[in-house]
Amino acid sequence: MTDDGRPLPFTGRPLPFTGRHTELERLRGGLRRPGCRGVVITGEGGVGKSRLAVEFADEVAARHRTVRLPVSGAASHVPLAAFAPHLTGPALPGELGRHFQELRQLLVAPAGRPRTLLLVDDIHHLDDSSLTLLSALATDAATAPAPGFFLVATLPQGADWPEALRALWHQDAVEHLRVGPLDRAATARLLTDALGAPVAAPAVRALWEAGRGNALWTREILRAAVREGTLRPVDDVWCLTGPLDDALLDAPAEGRFRGIPEDRRTLLRLIALCGPLGLADALARVTPEALAALEEEHLVVVTEDDRRSRVQLAHPWHALLLRRGTPRLLARALLLEQAGRVREYGARRHGDALSLARWELDATGTADPELLVRAAGHALDDGDVDTMCRLARAALARGPHVVAGLLLGEGLGQRGEFTESIPVLERAFDEARTPGEVESAAAALSQHHLYGLGDAPAALGVLDRAADRIGTRPVLTACRATLLSAVGRNDEAAGVLALAEDADPKPGGDGGAWTQADVLLLQAHLRVRLAAGRVDEAVRTGRHAYAVQSGLADRWTAYYPARSLYLVAAALLESGRLDEAERTALEGQEAMRDAVPALTVWFAWVRGRIALERGLVTDALAHFREARALAHHCGQPFAEQRALAGLVLAAAQTGRIAPEAEALAPAPARPPGTADVDAPMPARPSAADVPTPVPPPYSPLCQVDTLRAHGWVRLLRGADGPARELMLGAARAALVRGEATVATALFHDVLRWGPRGSRAGAGAVAAELTAATALVQGSLAELRAAHAAATASADGPDPAALEAVAERMGALGLHLYAAEAFGEAAGAWRRRDRTASAARAAARSLALRGRCQEAATPALAGAATAVPLSARERDIALMAARGRTSREIAETYVLSVRTVENHLGRIYRKLGVSGRADLADVLLA
Repeated sequence: MTDDGRPLPFTGRPLPFTGRHTELERLRGGLRRPGCRGVVITGEGGVGKSRLAVEFADEVAARHRTVRLPVSGAASHVPLAAFAPHLTGPALPGELGRHFQELRQLLVAPAGRPRTLLLVDDIHHLDDSSLTLLSALATDAATAPAPGFFLVATLPQGADWPEALRALWHQDAVEHLRVGPLDRAATARLLTDALGAPVAAPAVRALWEAGRGNALWTREILRAAVREGTLRPVDDVWCLTGPLDDALLDAPAEGRFRGIPEDRRTLLRLIALCGPLGLADALARVTPEALAALEEEHLVVVTEDDRRSRVQLAHPWHALLLRRGTPRLLARALLLEQAGRVREYGARRHGDALSLARWELDATGTADPELLVRAAGHALDDGDVDTMCRLARAALARGPHVVAGLLLGEGLGQRGEFTESIPVLERAFDEARTPGEVESAAAALSQHHLYGLGDAPAALGVLDRAADRIGTRPVLTACRATLLSAVGRNDEAAGVLALAEDADPKPGGDGGAWTQADVLLLQAHLRVRLAAGRVDEAVRTGRHAYAVQSGLADRWTAYYPARSLYLVAAALLESGRLDEAERTALEGQEAMRDAVPALTVWFAWVRGRIALERGLVTDALAHFREARALAHHCGQPFAEQRALAGLVLAAAQTGRIAPEAEALAPAPARPPGTADVDAPMPARPSAADVPTPVPPPYSPLCQVDTLRAHGWVRLLRGADGPARELMLGAARAALVRGEATVATALFHDVLRWGPRGSRAGAGAVAAELTAATALVQGSLAELRAAHAAATASADGPDPAALEAVAERMGALGLHLYAAEAFGEAAGAWRRRDRTASAARAAARSLALRGRCQEAATPALAGAATAVPLSARERDIALMAARGRTSREIAETYVLSVRTVENHLGRIYRKLGVSGRADLADVLLA
């Protein structure tokens, strides 16, 4: 049971078996190879050797009889103990000949059956008599006329191979299969399967790093984390609610520290308390031979870090166990002694301030305030939010300190504790004396009001109060533009920045140096350009901001360089560069050495958007659910609504209304910019023509993407007219506010829904989309414009033009859009009585739809009925398209070759193709 009474999700059963496809294939290959008599599986303890052998035995049990030898360390000195259960009489070392004949009959495969599988787990525990017998049986099986047996044995990493096995390996009669730890992707699948629900990326990373990919360690840490509530479901996504320290304390210690000499134990305790030590510091306490012994026993590892050798503990839970077992006074002495050594060296290395502050705080409960603040800044650089809060709080305990207040407020906000962070930042704002302190406090406080409480008026009010004190300054300008853009007032944001075409801010520091203010201005330009459609410029600006911020020594105004990367990924997506967008999003996640809770939300969100544009609807749903859960856990209502809108939108692409749609911020009864659906509007209506939105743009909780989600929900509920009114009104209002990027997406969605009413109305939507895309850079906007042009003909949609657009969409990886365009082309061909062309286009649509997971949009609805192939004809066509010969197809379906050829002839005529090569182009697009 968990601490709050919930049942553990995987109690009483092993973890799911996953991540071993390559190893299983090696075992299958060995079993198929006649000359191979077995496979020896090696790996470190807990990595899953025994589980792999058992899973393989279970897999082949239907065809291969399996014999398992019970082996244990306790029985390793009992002669023939492992074979005893399979003998009719007592096992006697002097009766090896009789036992040989008896076991030979046991292991020989019955007539007409493949080899018997002999499974020996921990074969190094077999006694000498058993090994002699096993070697003789293997030699006999290799020369016997009847099929012999296939040995699968496991052996710990580093253990001596029994001589009989080594001899077989030298003869190439057995293969050696090394099993390593699971990688992060396999660990993610393992965790999801074990818990029965998605696991947030930060939790996967933490559990993978803690367990080092070892299945046994991961299982124990996972059970402890779930039991103690450190890992719990949030909106059906498993999220970490705190550090894994307590869970690691429950991991298997395996008696590693018993009997260790006192000098070595003291060194281990020192490393546990202080973290990795320089090699010289370690050798000041133990001899080189003693240190080598600790390394050989896998208690420490020696690494190279910036040309410096460092000694660290081999496993993270060893540090926790050692710290727990170290007497308080001894720990104090060790910490202060190491702090003294670092001070003797001059404390000049990067990270020394953080180490000294932690050690002195742990030892005495206090430290010099300036040291604590410097150390908190280093913790900020490392993304270690919890340590940053602890150090900043300790500095404030010694008296007022503006920078300490800023750091503590930021850390609390990252953890979603806004009811505490805002008062802390208010105090820092009131205590600030220099213009730099005032603008830094105002920047942090305004962002917490907006992103933490969803209160845009309060956020802008903070900036007004700061301007009254210090006048207009670059940081305040950047923050105001960022906030205005975030709440849908991008035209005002651009005016605040006086945004120049294709121009970035210049360095504002002394001697042309970049400053934190410059970073905030670059990020503001990035946001405004992204919203305005200048997405290629946004990519360049965002990468520039990331590079500049990464090189800054102080970041207590402009935090976390990775913040720019999720916006760069969004800009790359809007530019149609989907692969680059995905790589950038992953780069941003990896750039955060420790998960910054509030920032990880946005990487999950942008990956959801990328997946949705690709048509990977199921993946998109998973990313948006993760983003929503993380935002909810971090107390971020602004981010939670954005993730919720993405989730509802992705579900709508599958033709269903997500239950979460009820939690969307309410849409206005009549959207801004609403007019007759079929009536055209100018691309940039004047502000006077557009009613004030309800809720107003001051509210960050009803963004345009929320209105877009509402539009799809209305469409699925059958309210076609209101859905179009909402989407078109939101798109027109977005254009007025300088948000051309999202306006093109809204117009394009309506175009994807197909015409309603008169042809003139459909042409009007296409015309508005064309005008909007003229404001947006990148190939995605170009394709949307081409799509609009292909549908805007007075004679109806141009099927050839639609097919050309679909080809280009598919080349960019926009498979859902491409499938829809081919579906539209199929309908247009049918209206022109071009049956074969319609069938060919519909087949292309269905082939692309197969790449789109569960997609089911209006434009796809007609494609399935347009392919005039029976189920059997479709199966045959697919086999032929994949290169199978007519004879192979005939054998598969138990048909004559002539019948297959007749089927293919009818398929070619129905699809309007001339042969197999054309089938591949149509069906395997």
